[in-house]
Amino acid sequence: MIDFRYHLVSIVSIFMALAVGIVLGAGPLKGTIGDTLTQEVTQLREDRTALRAELDAARKAGVARDGMTTDARARLVGGTLTGSTVALVVLPGADADHVDGVVDTLGASGATVVSRTTVDESWVPADDEAGRSQSQLATELRRSLGLPVAGASDTAPLDDVLAASLVAAETGAVTDAGKAALDALVSANLVDLDSADLRRASNAVVIGGLVKGDVVAERDRGANRLAGLALALDEAGKGAVLASDVGVTGFAGASSVVRAARGDAGTSRNLSTVDDVSLALGQVSVAYALVQQNAGGVGQYGLGDGVSAAYPPVPAP
Repeated sequence: MIDFRYHLVSIVSIFMALAVGIVLGAGPLKGTIGDTLTQEVTQLREDRTALRAELDAARKAGVARDGMTTDARARLVGGTLTGSTVALVVLPGADADHVDGVVDTLGASGATVVSRTTVDESWVPADDEAGRSQSQLATELRRSLGLPVAGASDTAPLDDVLAASLVAAETGAVTDAGKAALDALVSANLVDLDSADLRRASNAVVIGGLVKGDVVAERDRGANRLAGLALALDEAGKGAVLASDVGVTGFAGASSVVRAARGDAGTSRNLSTVDDVSLALGQVSVAYALVQQNAGGVGQYGLGDGVSAAYPPVPAP
């Protein structure tokens, strides 16, 4: 049994050790300890200065590479997509500058953007009532387009409707049923369509943004739903590329459509993604990834997690 004497001895031992430490620190070890601490602080300062210099050099090199890629973009992609037609689909939250950069790059590659569709946030139903409303609309539109009846477990029955209206392996004019379907989606405030000469495209390029919200599960649900739309567009034509800017480690408080696509094995086997679309390198990667899609390939490109490489294979001249 531990008694009072045990506690007393323990307390005395602690104070004796403390006293010895103070005596040594103030006496024979004082100089040694002080010199060691001074050397360590000096080394830490030198390391910090070196790291800051390396970071500044890396930033300067990155700016230079981006500038060179931007200036050489027309040469890098020129002729790689000549004759290709593209349906551009802009998801909620997409950055307008990223969209413009991709459009310019596609134009320089020789591709023609034949439609531009902006998807509203309401494409992802906020509640059960909105989901039922979309299912009812999808039932009518799928029938008119000759699409199979959606299964009871299909939570995104309108994805195929939009995809079939905008994209086809054999390009050409949008069918009357397709025009009616697009008009119905616009009237339901689910999409906004901007096209002077609407045609179905052979490919789709989908530009995404960050999916924000206070509830992680809801953000992830929205990201997965939008990634499913990109996959439907890929399956309807010759191929599609989903591009966004997710950062190397992602962004706090937001979910990513690209990460959602890469996280699903069925989607990543078919749909190509680019995660650095804010950079000229990423915008060039969109064009190269589309070339690869047309050849039957697929890949995940950029600087974030789950990539195949930093950029797609460079097309032969």
